[in-house]
Amino acid sequence: MNESKNLMKTLKNWIDNLACRSIFFMMGLLSFSPFSSVAQEPTVDQMPNIVLIMADDLGKEALGAYGGTSYKTPVLDKMATEGALFNHAYAYPLCTPTRVSLMTGKYNFRNWQAFGILDPDEKTIGHLMQEQGYKTCIAGKWQLQSYDPPGFDGSELRRGKGMTVENAGFDEYALYHTAHTEDKGSRYADPMIYSDGSFSQDTHNQYGPDIFVDFINGFMEKNVDQPFFVYYPMALTHPPFNITPDSKTWGDASKRLLENKVNFGDMVEYADKLVGKIIRQLEDLGIRDNTLLVFYTDNGTHQSIISMKGAKAVQGAKGETIDNGTRVPLILNWPGKIQSQTSEQMVAPSDFIPSIFNVIGRNLPKDFYTDGSSFWHEVLNKKKDTNRRDWVLIDHNPRPGWDKESIMPSRFVKGKRYKLYDDDRFYDIENDELEQNPLKILPDNLSKIKIRYSSILDSLRAYRTFGELKSFDPNFYKIVPAHTKIEVIGEGFNWIEGPVWVEKEQALLFSDVPKNVIYKWTESKGIELFLEKSGYTGTKRRTGGKGSNGLAVDNDGRLLICRDGDREIARLASSYTYPVPVFQTLVDNYQGKRLNSPNDLVVDKAGNIYFTDPPYGMDPDIKPDLNFNGVYRLNTDGTIELLVENLSRPNGLGLSPDESKLYVANSANAQFMVYDLEKESFPMKGKLFFDAKKLVDESLSKQQPDGLDINKEGIIFLAGPDGVLIIDPTGKHLGTIYTGKKTSNCVLSNDEKTLYVTCDDYILRVVLGYAYKQK
Repeated sequence: MNESKNLMKTLKNWIDNLACRSIFFMMGLLSFSPFSSVAQEPTVDQMPNIVLIMADDLGKEALGAYGGTSYKTPVLDKMATEGALFNHAYAYPLCTPTRVSLMTGKYNFRNWQAFGILDPDEKTIGHLMQEQGYKTCIAGKWQLQSYDPPGFDGSELRRGKGMTVENAGFDEYALYHTAHTEDKGSRYADPMIYSDGSFSQDTHNQYGPDIFVDFINGFMEKNVDQPFFVYYPMALTHPPFNITPDSKTWGDASKRLLENKVNFGDMVEYADKLVGKIIRQLEDLGIRDNTLLVFYTDNGTHQSIISMKGAKAVQGAKGETIDNGTRVPLILNWPGKIQSQTSEQMVAPSDFIPSIFNVIGRNLPKDFYTDGSSFWHEVLNKKKDTNRRDWVLIDHNPRPGWDKESIMPSRFVKGKRYKLYDDDRFYDIENDELEQNPLKILPDNLSKIKIRYSSILDSLRAYRTFGELKSFDPNFYKIVPAHTKIEVIGEGFNWIEGPVWVEKEQALLFSDVPKNVIYKWTESKGIELFLEKSGYTGTKRRTGGKGSNGLAVDNDGRLLICRDGDREIARLASSYTYPVPVFQTLVDNYQGKRLNSPNDLVVDKAGNIYFTDPPYGMDPDIKPDLNFNGVYRLNTDGTIELLVENLSRPNGLGLSPDESKLYVANSANAQFMVYDLEKESFPMKGKLFFDAKKLVDESLSKQQPDGLDINKEGIIFLAGPDGVLIIDPTGKHLGTIYTGKKTSNCVLSNDEKTLYVTCDDYILRVVLGYAYKQK
């Protein structure tokens, strides 16, 4: 009897406990539910699975859901019909920029390193999902650790410097292109795949995309009882355009790696089939209703592909900033959670991380910064989110990187209809999708839109802007785009001089003369100290200029330095990678008499060095050996020639494109001189090329003509009164890049599309070219 009572009591306690647990479980579900506004975060076992698929080089026109008629995509079309299809999803024009932004939740200008490189110090979506208790998997294309081939300028600085997949936040992985580009092998037939620490040895007669999906499906099966995050950056449909296992000629192994763009259709349809294979696995595992499936692409279709939308032919525009290159498919599907809908939200790659965190009901870590904005609330409620932005920003600059040199930086803000570039081109995309006719005369409503977009562009950039452009001739804007910005890429120096662009390093070097150092600036790392004791290695305290001044690169890529303090021109004896103040003196005297203080220099095509030698760097108590301030040429055989001896303060100098003329700025009387190297005997008398006296008198800075550079068309960029003067080969002053400060020198990048300016305590950058059509 007592045993019976005890049994009944135990049973009653068990039932009561079960009831309580059920209530708590239901409360947990309510707090997690994507439909609930309750702020309580769900527990790990209550969170949904996420499968994020990103196809490679696949534009909207390729999918039936977006009106495409060239290829059959039934799986994706069904996903769109039953889920959310986005009309305004955007990507960068090329793959790495999109992938970096998606994986880190940031605009490229905040963390860009180089093409094919993801900063190894970044926190990725993989890391974030692991921190939330998710099992994580990635399969497909990586290409974020190394890209440049050996021998490419600067490649030794970037090869293998990106993020390794082992450190990217993924528990399991199977990937193509995890090492150097030249070692990547095939991504399709007989692929080279790196999986869990080693390269697969059994991929002969197999197809890479099949291996990736089988790996994903196996991962999902192993983790069916816990939440997982799968990121599938597809290899399809990126070139080479090879056949697939569904192509008629697959049976002939000799044809599997042959490229022909007619295979593009088979590749699109196979990509669709693989998405279906993932969906079937989710269904077979009984977890389809607890899994959000996302399909997106990294940029538009390759330019060689033309697809049809009914009777309309659409050319792919990968690499271009028009809609066909950047406006891409985005489909979300989650049975029972997402209702059938078409979304007009503006989506950028940086939006995925905050959106996914909204889906799982978790807050992003407080120390994680994102530029993204969640698109989940509006999808969930089918009601416009008035707090969400109605534009996207694309800040495209894929350099440095192999075969990316011709692509110019391009920034734009895009709304549903109108689009404004950083160079002031403003388009009505609805009526001009190929961007052939920028709007010029604007009614009030469009002027307000343009002003708003311009303020967005100005507020979202890596560097603040400064100064203005002053044009005195229509040809000025053919050299300096009318709406380019003068960016302050560094500040807080003493007096900087001697900028030089080092192409191999993709770096700008410049001297801080009073501080006796050289600084380095790169796009990825900003300002760094490059070299101490750059101009003076002595110990005696000096009152005159003591640091390095002008810098140049010789024809072998080595750094040449005007060393004011030690009164010589020298070559840096150490490498760029590990610079130390050890120098090889090239010249320190003329006819046995010490030079004054070499100030600026330029190297001709034969390797001869032209330099000026004013007294600026000399201590007042030092009596000069020479009774003039000369301009010299140090020939490759070691001999030195006096070219000019009648200038009171020779300063900056440059050679005409054909090297027949030498231009020299005289900083004592505001004169800019020219000398005929072919016709005049040495020392030369020369003639006045440009008189800057009036400009100096009227300027705020009273800066005399100083350093200069000359482009291939003979246009002179002369640092001087209140900025950089732009002077044509006839001596006509076309306009000024105005700073209102003492401006000492300037240098063009090797491709002449960027001008760097030393301006008192500022280092400035001015983009001179924009890519209207990026290839």
